[in-house]
Amino acid sequence: KPTQSPRLNEVVRLIAQIGGFLARKSDGEPGVKTIWRGLDQVMTAAQTLQALREEGA
Repeated sequence: KPTQSPRLNEVVRLIAQIGGFLARKSDGEPGVKTIWRGLDQVMTAAQTLQALREEGA
């Protein structure tokens, strides 16, 4: 477990990377569409984990 929580900008970039953002030096900041795609993937993963935990209970 990390000793410090990540900064908001770091979390947004990580989510954007899940949505397809490449995070190269010259890329700048991720766009809304890429962040949305990443959030959609995170939500799907969270729902899957929840369903698996409920099934095992």
